[in-house]
Amino acid sequence: PHPTMFARLCNPFHGVAVAVAAAPWIRSRKDELNSRNRHFASCQSRKPCVAMAGDIFIDIMAPVKRLPVWDADVETESVKMLPGGSALNQGRHLHALGTPVRFFGAVGNDSLGKTLLSQIAGQGFPIDYVKVFDGLPSSVCIVLTGPSDRAFISCYSTTDAYTTANLKEQAAALEGCTHFHIGGYFNLKGLQNREFTAVVKSCRDKNMSVSLNSQYDASEKWCGEGSHLKQLLPLVDLLFVNLAEAESIAAALTPGSERSVEALCKAFPDLTMVVTRGKDGCTVHRHDMQSIAVPTKPAKLVDATGAGDSFVAGFLSSWLAQPKPPSADAERQALKEACLKGNAVARICVGREGSCVEPVYARDLE
Repeated sequence: PHPTMFARLCNPFHGVAVAVAAAPWIRSRKDELNSRNRHFASCQSRKPCVAMAGDIFIDIMAPVKRLPVWDADVETESVKMLPGGSALNQGRHLHALGTPVRFFGAVGNDSLGKTLLSQIAGQGFPIDYVKVFDGLPSSVCIVLTGPSDRAFISCYSTTDAYTTANLKEQAAALEGCTHFHIGGYFNLKGLQNREFTAVVKSCRDKNMSVSLNSQYDASEKWCGEGSHLKQLLPLVDLLFVNLAEAESIAAALTPGSERSVEALCKAFPDLTMVVTRGKDGCTVHRHDMQSIAVPTKPAKLVDATGAGDSFVAGFLSSWLAQPKPPSADAERQALKEACLKGNAVARICVGREGSCVEPVYARDLE
């Protein structure tokens, strides 16, 4: 066992993939590859390599039978320190599944941050591009898990501090990558600006595909700072959300419409949505395509921690490796295979205690 155990709490099978075409103000559709095939064209000639920017948290977890009240104590069986952040978990799984990852995020120069970096580096995960802030505590989420629910206390210090300027300092590391993934978007206030949109556009100009995982929006606005998400989505190929998040984003970006996946697809006609549905697997949606249902096999639930993040990694590892589909039927099959792999990786994840202590490796799927 490792000296320090890490993992990130997520909603079970959290994850949606969404492909969005470029808006007319970015470039003409006649002058670019179809958004649904951009990654295929990129990966045909180059081995997939993912640049990933996103949140890093250290989770401190304690099971309790009831929440504490002021001036009282509640006993717990154990307290564990686990690695977290949607993006970090997705990156660790994706790297372990065989897809090279260059990770961009931040921790503090404190004992928690140092321990986290030492642990994940010891597992072989690259930390070359992780920003270390002096004078700031690392972002931490204290998780109290009860018999039927959970409660959180979060410090967003280094996650809030990470900005587009920090990412641009390491822009040279984006060279040679075939895909850019944004993890835990709503946690990344410092990237919700026009400067970051320009970075993403430059990635697309280099024929990189782009994906985004939203995570829960603590502000409940569901549109980013200054409605940045509406500006960013036309540059995104894959948007990973769960069903509740998809409906909340639809309500924020399409006011007056229904809070539904269908409303979001109608607003973004080239959008491909893979909606995870827990034990029911996932479904794939696009405005011009008949929906695809991809069930999952029964799983022994030991720990739902990070199941959604592992789904995202499994989906991407398959989707990025696919050759360009010659037909609509071939594209449907490629999407189905990506969903099946995402389900398989998540199924392994939920069957482990401390499910993100170790990432899921390619050998685990054999």
